[in-house]
Amino acid sequence: MFDRADVERLRNTGTGDAPVLSVYLGLDPDLGAFRPAPARLKALVRPAREMAERMGGTAGRSLAADVDTVLGLGGDPQAGHGLGVFLCRAMGLDERLVIPIPVRDRAVVDASPYLGPLEAVLGHLHRFCAVVIDRRTASIYRFWMGQLEAWEVLGEEEVRKDNYGGFSGYAEQRVRGRAGTIARRLFKAAAGRVATLARAGEFDLLMVGGTPRNSSAFLDEVPSDVPVAGVFAIDPRTATPMDVRDRCRDVAAAHDRRVDRGMVTELMDAAGSGARAVLGLDRVLDAVNQRAVDRLVVNAMETVPGVVCTECGWLMRDGRACPACGSALRSAPDLIDAAAEAARSDGGSVRYVVGESPITLAQVGAFTRFEVSRL
Repeated sequence: MFDRADVERLRNTGTGDAPVLSVYLGLDPDLGAFRPAPARLKALVRPAREMAERMGGTAGRSLAADVDTVLGLGGDPQAGHGLGVFLCRAMGLDERLVIPIPVRDRAVVDASPYLGPLEAVLGHLHRFCAVVIDRRTASIYRFWMGQLEAWEVLGEEEVRKDNYGGFSGYAEQRVRGRAGTIARRLFKAAAGRVATLARAGEFDLLMVGGTPRNSSAFLDEVPSDVPVAGVFAIDPRTATPMDVRDRCRDVAAAHDRRVDRGMVTELMDAAGSGARAVLGLDRVLDAVNQRAVDRLVVNAMETVPGVVCTECGWLMRDGRACPACGSALRSAPDLIDAAAEAARSDGGSVRYVVGESPITLAQVGAFTRFEVSRL
């Protein structure tokens, strides 16, 4: 697996004039689905092979060697939903990352690693705390990158069966009353522990599993500053760790869909009302070139080639010289990724939207810090 540190390390990798080959390959968790990979890889890197032949020299030989390395991955049974490979033989770069969610097949040759898909994945992989709770036990888990890990267990003392009648039912009432007291004490203790972990920065979002009654009673005790991603129904007495993991995956996916829908709706409303927002690649490039982007919203599946100024970083679809400073241009395999990198460097944030939404047709949009002029 990978994390933010891996992405930043790749972002800061310097390769000079040597080309970097970045390859993403979608895999199925069933390793048998990896068998057709050699044919897919061969088709993916064919343009890179042709580019290497045109380059010649040290750079061409380095890229050709990197293509050979990628083709050799065909028999590598990597587990996971995706694989990212970043190579530059000339500079000794050879990084391979297993990606826990599906990615689209693509191969990019550029002066630096192509990181857009990794950023998209990180934007949808929060650190979760999952609490599965009944009236006697609270099991706390970490959930990260689709995987579940036991964290700790809180429990209260055992009580007699709450259907025990006793003399005239009085004993039953006492047992039930004590059971309720113990349950409330457990809910409060578990909520306090979760709050402590949240305030220590141990997780980003909370999930809660159990019966609706117990989950609701527990959440009543959770402080309002602990963000809740969702609730799932499960029987703690019979659930296996795999059951809990699957429910957590469902809650995480639903949470991301809600966030994506909310941000896209906000963007569309802002752009439609004439507020500080723009839609479409050309208007976003205007915003990026004017350093006006506050939040960039990107369709994670899109790739659009273009050019970038070698001196000032001006981005555009095509041209022979930079309109801002007159310097030479170089190709940018993905203008959307280049726009995202520029927005981050200027202090903006980027949200990658996965799946169909109104942003799909526009490809990209942005909330801006000020009104953007047409260039």
